[in-house]
Amino acid sequence: MNSSFKITEKIYNSLLELLNDVYFIDSKGNINDFQFYHDDHWLSDSAVIDNLIYKKGEWNIELLFALHTNPLKFIKRQIVSYTCQKKANLSASLMRRMAAKDQRGTLVLKIEDFNICPN
Repeated sequence: MNSSFKITEKIYNSLLELLNDVYFIDSKGNINDFQFYHDDHWLSDSAVIDNLIYKKGEWNIELLFALHTNPLKFIKRQIVSYTCQKKANLSASLMRRMAAKDQRGTLVLKIEDFNICPN
């Protein structure tokens, strides 16, 4: 069977040179390359709060991950949208339990943790 794909000798040689250079360019990573993982390690011990927002005819599910020892350290992410409120409520509670390290929900945030001054 005749192949319709043709590559010139010049392109083939440059491709081989690039593949050969990969050996010298690639290097083993160091611990600084994984700093993003250590920065977000607190997420494994965070309290997860689900939030439903009605916007443009859809129910958006947002999950808020907050560190239970320092509640001002948090990340909020929009996960998915539903048109039915019942499905959104059910999915939000299931997603919260799935995302939480402590599925029983003992990691909670209290209003007293924020030290709000009424002045």
